[in-house]
Amino acid sequence: MRVLPTPVPGSSLLPFCIALLLCSCGGEPATTTTTGAAGSSGAAGTGGVAGTGGAAGSSAGGGGEGGSILSGVGGGAGTGMTPVRKITNLKSITFWERTGGSAPDAYEFTVDGPELTVRSPDPLAPDTSDIVGASTEYYDVYYSNEDGTFNLDGSYLTISGSYLFAMPAGGGLNLAEIGLNYSGAPTEYGNYVASYVALGDNKVEASVNNCVDGDLQTHTTMGNTLNAPDPSDRLRLTLGFLSSSGEPK
Repeated sequence: MRVLPTPVPGSSLLPFCIALLLCSCGGEPATTTTTGAAGSSGAAGTGGVAGTGGAAGSSAGGGGEGGSILSGVGGGAGTGMTPVRKITNLKSITFWERTGGSAPDAYEFTVDGPELTVRSPDPLAPDTSDIVGASTEYYDVYYSNEDGTFNLDGSYLTISGSYLFAMPAGGGLNLAEIGLNYSGAPTEYGNYVASYVALGDNKVEASVNNCVDGDLQTHTTMGNTLNAPDPSDRLRLTLGFLSSSGEPK
């Protein structure tokens, strides 16, 4: 509850009126509109665990992106806008993706390897994908800007992809964490979701921040691209890190 100043007898009412006007203009910060109802989790490996908070983004084709930013758990050195691949002592990057089983699978890529330094063309296929999950579940990983556009010297990491099963199957893009692996220092996980794309009837937008909670047993459920408006539409998560993009924007 906001407490307004009480005017002192004989003093001007102008400061009091200004304070009253400022308080009446308060409210929740603006967020990008989200369209489409949240989906539900499904079969093992594609179902999602509900998380907290949300992330910045935009909506598209029955899917959505939107909400506030939640800090995650990190452990690297340094802060500020720095290209991810130029972070001191960074040796590799691990994407933890869940497709069935009791734990996520670890996909580790070298800093200057062919996976992270290019964006694969559409449509994604097994031979052009960096990660293959369940049937029709293909993912591309790369350095990017905060909106997910490819940038070799970007300060963010993006995983995007396609998945062609709608409900009753669970949604795809089940990301647990992205880890920056250092020489002589602990792994650093993402500290916020900069933007994302969730599509289809089996997306669970409440799970978005599961990929920055530092817990490998939780993961996102971003939906499917079966009826996406454009064949090039992808599910997407773009993460920031304390060592590259600093505090949540």
